[in-house]
Order: sequence, then structure tokens, then C-alpha cells
Amino acid sequence: MSTLSQFFSNSGRFRNNRRLWLASGSATFVVPNGISQILGVVIGGGGGGASNTDGATYGSCGGAGGGYAQGVIDVTPGQSIAVTIGAGGAGGSQAGSGSAGATSSLGSFLSATGGGAGIYTSTTVPTAGTGSTSGVSEAFTSTGGTCGQLYVGYYQATGGGSSGTPFGNGMSSSILTTSSSYTSTAGGSWACLAQRTMPAINSFTEGGHGTVSYGQFGTNSYQGPNGGSGGTTQGGSGGYYITTTVAAVPPSNGGASPWWFPWDIAGGGGGGVPTTAGTMIYAGNGGPGGSGSANVQIYSCVAGTSGFGAGGSAATNQSNNASYFVYGGTGGNGGGGGGAMTIGTSTTSRGGSGGAGSVIIYW
Repeated sequence: MSTLSQFFSNSGRFRNNRRLWLASGSATFVVPNGISQILGVVIGGGGGGASNTDGATYGSCGGAGGGYAQGVIDVTPGQSIAVTIGAGGAGGSQAGSGSAGATSSLGSFLSATGGGAGIYTSTTVPTAGTGSTSGVSEAFTSTGGTCGQLYVGYYQATGGGSSGTPFGNGMSSSILTTSSSYTSTAGGSWACLAQRTMPAINSFTEGGHGTVSYGQFGTNSYQGPNGGSGGTTQGGSGGYYITTTVAAVPPSNGGASPWWFPWDIAGGGGGGVPTTAGTMIYAGNGGPGGSGSANVQIYSCVAGTSGFGAGGSAATNQSNNASYFVYGGTGGNGGGGGGAMTIGTSTTSRGGSGGAGSVIIYW
């Protein structure tokens, strides 16, 4: 049986050849001369987040993450292998559900289904994507994460789930309670952390999750929550406002570090924003594996975009004004998009798009 040690060169270093596909579409990989085995990694597309304009009826759930599959494949030089990179699902618009992510595959050897879409007319969480293998050695699969539980009668939005990971199943966004309104959560990250339940506080937002720690959460104040760290990388800091229109310190992005293998990914979460200040603000973005920050605002707001594999974060707006808008965060590759919530039909509301899947080949 093959072992990963066969992929190491005489110097003990893993061979440094890699092909990486991050955008949806199709391609063909032709096995180079002298190569008899490859290591493949496949991630399905993330589901799109839901959008809603009436939180008194339903909340707004983020999309689920795509599945994950990897394995060692026996090949012959010159062999052609089909590569399919599944598209991420679109986010819902106004009062609308998102769409599911598509399947990614590497020939007949590895396949990962896309994450389910966030549904605005239900409190049921979407189904996560799964991975499968055929005819490979050292096979490993995991499922994506999903969104946290929502409750009818509360103006809530949750982030999307992360894709499946090489460490295990993807992380889901945090769970809200039945006594918190106008709240939003960050998307799930590539973290070995248990899903957490947020405290029963109205009008709070959650800092983006890092790969080793959660984001902080902020209440109705001028100081936004900080993002969680990613080991050696820092989480983004929350924005701080000195007036209702001027930001003294904009939310910062989560720290990022170079990665070669999926198990190297360890980014920080993006910084959050306050809930009562500013007329327009973007939350911080997450580093690889880290989620962007959630966002709660009276005015226009856009939740942060997440890094590779992480779910997009949610955004909630507390106004019904035609000049305002609220957008859920976009998921990283394989991550579900964040949900978006506003209290009226005049304000433009759009769930975050799920991230496209990915295919990686090493030899």
C-alpha cells in the first residue's frame, strides 16, 4: 500500500510540485513524465446564504460548507484526469433563499458535494456537503459545517459553515438564542473547536473566528469585537468610532500566512464593527481558514469576506430605508455564504455567496 513517505525526496522534503484550481470550471490534468502517484485534494462549493426582510417571521441562515476528500492515486505518465471545480451557490436577494454549491471532482477517484443553501422560510439548517473516494489509498473524507440554529420571531442572521477540513468535519457558525434580536454571527472556520452558543444579548455582533480561537463579541457600543487568532497569526481588531459618522480605526483583516498543504492553513478572523455608529462600513476579512467578521448596523453594512475554506459571516440591518443596504459575507473556497437580515423591504438585502470549490494535486 502507498504511504505518504513515498512523496518525499531523498533530502526528506516533500516534493514541491503542485497544481491548484480555485475558480469554478473544468480542466484536465496530464500526468508528467516519471510520475506514478499523485496526492489529490477536492473541496465542494459552498452554499449561498439566505436573505430576509422580515425577521419577525423568519431569520436568515448562512449556507453550508462543501465536503472534503483526499487520497493517493496511482497514475501513469501521460494519463489525462478530468478536473471539475464546483461553483459556489449564489446568495438570496431580499426575501429569498440562496442556492446550493456544486460538486467538485478529480476523475473518478475523488468527489466532494457542495453545501446546501440557506433557506429564509425555515429555521432548518442546510445540509453540509460530503466527500467520497474510489480506488485511492490513504483515503480521507469529511463533511462541511453548517449554520447555527435560528428562531422564529427574532431578527437574527447566522454565518455560513466552513468546508470539510483535513482535520475533520468543518465548523458551523455559532448558535443564537431565543432571547436575542438584531444579532449576527461569524462564519465557521477551519478550527478544531466545538460549536458555541452566543449569550442572550440584543444587538450584538461576533468577531470572525480564527483557526485556534473564537472571535469576541460586541454589544451596542462604539467598540467592535476582535477576531480570533490563527496560531501564529493575529485576528483582526474591531473598529472603533468617535462619532456616528467617522471611524477612528476601521476594522482590520485577520492575519494570513503562506500555506502549501491544506493542513498548513492557520489564518486569523477579521475584526468586527460596532452596532450603533457609522453610515457605511465593511467588516474585516479573514485570513486563510479564518472567517470574516459579522456585522450589525443601523445603516448600510457589508460583512467580511472569509479566507480559504471558511464560511462567510452574517450581517443585520436595523432600518427600513431605500438608501441603505446589507450584504452577508462571501465564503472562502468551499465555505458557505453568510445570511443577511433587514427589518423592511425598502432596504436592499442580499445573502453572501458561497465560495467556489477547489482541487489540488501534488506530485
